[in-house]
Amino acid sequence: MSGNKQVEVHIAGQPYRFAIAPENEAALLEAVALVDDQMTRIKSGASTKGVERVAVMAAISIASDLLALKRKQQEDGAIPVDAVRARIRELNERADEALRQYAHVGTSMGGGSVGHTHTGPAHTVSPAQS
Repeated sequence: MSGNKQVEVHIAGQPYRFAIAPENEAALLEAVALVDDQMTRIKSGASTKGVERVAVMAAISIASDLLALKRKQQEDGAIPVDAVRARIRELNERADEALRQYAHVGTSMGGGSVGHTHTGPAHTVSPAQS
C-alpha cells in the first residue's frame, strides 16, 4: 500500500514497527498505549513474568472491557452487534499475531535476525531490529 508511513512503538519494552496509513496513526498510538499499560500493570502486579502469559492476560482484560462496553451499548441500542463482532475478531487476530511475535522474539534472542513480518488488511507488524 503506498502512502503508508513507518511508525515505531514500544510494547512491554519491545520495539515494533507498523506500516500504517497516516490517518490511522492516532488510533494505533492509542491502542499501543492501552496494550502497553495493561501489560505493564499485569507484569508489575502479578507473579507472572513471562511475556507471552502477560500478553494473553492483557488481551483477556482488554477483551473483557470491550465485551462489557458491547453489552452496555447493545442494551442502549447504540451500535450494531455485527460491527462489534467483526471488531472483536480483528482484535483477536492482532492478539494472536502479537503472541506469535513475542514467541518469535524469545526464540531468536540467541543470535539470528528478527524479521518476521505480518501483513494484515490495514497494517504491517514486525519487531524492530536493534
